[in-house]
Amino acid sequence: MVGAVTPRPFRTRLLLLLVAVLTPAACSDDSGTTAQPIRTDPVSGVRLDEATRARLQRSFERSFATEIAGTQTPGAVALVEVGHEQWVSSLGVADISSQEPMTQDRRLRIASLTKTFVATAVLQLVDEGQLALDDPLERFVPGIAGGDQVTVRDLLAMASGVWSFTSDEALVARFDADPALAWTVGDTVDLLREHSADFAPEAKVVYSDSNYVLLGMIVEQITGRPIGEVIEERILKPLGLTATRFPADDEPGVPVPAAVGYLPTSTSAPSDGDTSGDLRPVTVINPTFAWASGAMTSTVDDLARWAAEVTVGTLISPELQAQRLQTRRFTGVDVDYGYGLGVMNTKDMFGHTGGIVGFGAVMTRFPAADATFVVLVNSSTNFDNASLDIFNALLGELFPEQVTLPTGR
Repeated sequence: MVGAVTPRPFRTRLLLLLVAVLTPAACSDDSGTTAQPIRTDPVSGVRLDEATRARLQRSFERSFATEIAGTQTPGAVALVEVGHEQWVSSLGVADISSQEPMTQDRRLRIASLTKTFVATAVLQLVDEGQLALDDPLERFVPGIAGGDQVTVRDLLAMASGVWSFTSDEALVARFDADPALAWTVGDTVDLLREHSADFAPEAKVVYSDSNYVLLGMIVEQITGRPIGEVIEERILKPLGLTATRFPADDEPGVPVPAAVGYLPTSTSAPSDGDTSGDLRPVTVINPTFAWASGAMTSTVDDLARWAAEVTVGTLISPELQAQRLQTRRFTGVDVDYGYGLGVMNTKDMFGHTGGIVGFGAVMTRFPAADATFVVLVNSSTNFDNASLDIFNALLGELFPEQVTLPTGR
């Protein structure tokens, strides 16, 4: 639900979206972009000149209009950086009722991008000798199937085999119906203890939100502090990510200035084009449901800076940074799409994607070209939103060689 790869049929569609080639759009005015001095990247040769900015804006508008008709997306904000240059644009509204426009400074839920922060906190503890990548899960959270063989590294790398609590369709349906439902981290662990392992540790790479709930518990046990405070002190403050927040257990809303999230209640747009009746506002979510697997909020600007940190690694040792970016392909996927230690990759790009009721997010970094892409939208089911389509449209404009077609498409 809060991850980019799920154990349900949506997984196939998501992978196709991530690697789909979208036709580049024609040039148009670059209204909504942020003007910056022109710079040529020494590796890629991509320039964010006026023509390129116009192409990005046109592509953004075109893909957003398609999503309004298809998945009913009220608003979106997109950011592209190449070197020191930045293009950023917002479309649509942050609140359907008030018609307040979506803006660059709006806070939105970032769903599974949360995992990149949690993984960094874990790796910091490893650097400090308070934790080892080979430590068994059983030492911290007893009673999970296979927990004596599952390691911290396995949890980070989506290779644990621990059953994903978000594959429980009845539970997800309850969350859809009431995102503020009473639920605790303890409830998640109790549910995990009732299920057998999906596979032996390291035998496969399969996305599981449960891995990061367990990692959040490990961080709290070692530090004796709430995971949100750990992330705030160890990551957000040192990097100056003042618009990013891991909510406390009693903080169900999005910090201001917030975008309202919307849950689509219909799979097709009405004939009159007014999608508001098919969107249910989601203003509060119980933060202990997704928790360390997807509870955080942020902005495109903070996420652009965070994307650079994830690929450079100033907060962890060079040794662990190298291990973070060593990825294994997801099991059953015939394209270059894998997972490292809290980071996704496709071809030469690293980052993460996410979706939770009301919000979708993509954060991707292409280190060789010194390029970053961030897209946030305020409409999503637990699995499906427009952020990937918009990202692919922008990626296709600048780096079509990084777009991969899956076999048989």
